[in-house]
Amino acid sequence: MRRCHVWNLGVEHARRIKTRDTSACGRCVSDWHRARILSTSAAMNERHLTFSGPAARLQYILLMGLFRLAVTRGLYGRFARGLGRVFGAERAVFLHEGRAPPYRIALNDGYWTRFALYRAPYEPEVARVLTAASGATPLFCDLGANKGYWTTRAAPLFEQVIAVEASAATFADLSGNARDVPNVTLHRAAIHARSGEEMRFVNTHLSHASARLEADLPAGGQDRVETVGTRAVDDLVPEGVAALIKLDVEGAEIAAIEGAARALKDGAVLIYEDHGNDPACTVSAHLLSDPDMRLYSIGTGLIPMPDVATIRACKTDAYKGYNFLAARADSELMGRIMQGFANWARSG
Repeated sequence: MRRCHVWNLGVEHARRIKTRDTSACGRCVSDWHRARILSTSAAMNERHLTFSGPAARLQYILLMGLFRLAVTRGLYGRFARGLGRVFGAERAVFLHEGRAPPYRIALNDGYWTRFALYRAPYEPEVARVLTAASGATPLFCDLGANKGYWTTRAAPLFEQVIAVEASAATFADLSGNARDVPNVTLHRAAIHARSGEEMRFVNTHLSHASARLEADLPAGGQDRVETVGTRAVDDLVPEGVAALIKLDVEGAEIAAIEGAARALKDGAVLIYEDHGNDPACTVSAHLLSDPDMRLYSIGTGLIPMPDVATIRACKTDAYKGYNFLAARADSELMGRIMQGFANWARSG
């Protein structure tokens, strides 16, 4: 486990974050925040690729051509794995975006080659939230970080990034992408309601989702089962810091939210996924059971989600996960993000 001791995010620092703009008039703060969002957004849109070698470049060209022929979702993975067997599993492309560290994508990975390369940009709605929150909070938490795409994208935008991943193999890829980034702290753990427990996880065969609870669904013949310790959000986020938290923990969302009670009271904003295959909108319904929570869709702007029916209507694809925001009504960080989205809309 690698730790970063550069940044002090205690209560005193949190107070400075909350009060550092008070000497300026509201208009100046708004203009500064708007300029920061626009410049950061432009930087993140600058992207180019490098390759692990000439063979990787050829494999990439062939793969992108094959993706044009894919008529079902399953073919993307088959094409990527098939070419991977021909060229070798070590071939990779490195995605460079703005000031973010390069993100390594194995060319036999059917998920990341499809969504981060072929159908780029990847989850632009999440990128908009990160840029809107940049400068408004010192801390971004990438919980269920997978191989570190959002960890590395967030590194230039926040003073500290905490990334947590449960799967040993996926954590190794996360470490490869983020271990040299000085303001990133990595933990191999499962996010849950309480720290210090042990849980059995399944690494699902052929799925980009790195791990899920074994209790939710038994392991298949080619799946791997491993035991990992748990961490609660409230033990990761310092008291008094309103963090931006991205939560992608494959079925453990409600337990993770229970472990974030204090962080949410401190003004944290949660980016979470409500999957299209869940008509009950289980995670959103749990959040809405707290009358102080406010939920927002971020797919086409920042739109309030007052009830489960409204959220269900947003989810038109049963194979897709939909990103939403959640925060308490009095969250100052949520207010800054809303201001950022409003500035974005005015800029066209």
